[in-house]
Amino acid sequence: MCSNQTEDAKVNKPVLNVSIVLTLLLLSVLHFKIKPSPSDREIGTYAQGMSNSAEWRGQIAPDFELKTTRGERFKLSENVGTKIIVLNFFATWCAPCRAEMPELNRYFNEHKDGPFLLVGIDSEEKQDRVDAFLSDLNIDLPVAIDEGPVQKQYGAGSLPTTVLIGVDGKVQFYETGALVNANVAFDNLLQQNLQLIKTGRVISSDEYRIQAQKQPALPVRQTQEKSSPEDEYKLDARGTRIVAKMDCPCGCDKKVGACTCKTSTNIKKALAKDDFKSQSDEEIVKALNKRFCTGAM
Repeated sequence: MCSNQTEDAKVNKPVLNVSIVLTLLLLSVLHFKIKPSPSDREIGTYAQGMSNSAEWRGQIAPDFELKTTRGERFKLSENVGTKIIVLNFFATWCAPCRAEMPELNRYFNEHKDGPFLLVGIDSEEKQDRVDAFLSDLNIDLPVAIDEGPVQKQYGAGSLPTTVLIGVDGKVQFYETGALVNANVAFDNLLQQNLQLIKTGRVISSDEYRIQAQKQPALPVRQTQEKSSPEDEYKLDARGTRIVAKMDCPCGCDKKVGACTCKTSTNIKKALAKDDFKSQSDEEIVKALNKRFCTGAM
């Protein structure tokens, strides 16, 4: 009886392996068929961001000062060298930002008693809206509202974007897209920096300020596309029609055409330069909303 079962297993094993391979191949084909291919422009934009992100690792982190929603003052140069600092750029209207926030808050609470600080930086929204967002998700990590300059300093053109600054004052981690597991993202770097603190190999406040003055913003590759403000807002009839009726996703009560936030600026720039071909107004609005709120990576 045992001998027959062994022989059956030997025969069935190759069949099972072939079945697994065929199933995986079928799933891959279905995924390719169902998932829409990104446009050439989307690929270019993502590749540019990835290139900049890689170059920014090891760069001195730009200094800035913001006030938190609790009225506390946060200045980066007063914390660099003594703490591992994580900045999370987000917006309340951004679904991936909302999805990752509880995970970031969990990690913050597990490490806040040590030399670790995680600060959320909201993108140009009103405080009552941000307060409601934090209350709804039971978030207690410190959050500041940026009117635009800090996001620009750190090249955070897509949300969410997360940056870890080590005790050497340099960018050690830069990720665009929602983080699923904060332990995977931060644990190794946290331990490395704790060892640097233990051995006294940290940057001093004075040295950091000197270096930060030389680099007020993360350097952008010279090959990155540049355009004048005039080019960004030359909208055709369809673009003008869309910005007049599209709600600005920054959280204000204005239409894209009337709003001057970074998000509306990017939308108007896209409408002026991209080829949406035969898409309807509704399809274009949906695509623009999706583009400027990056999903999980």
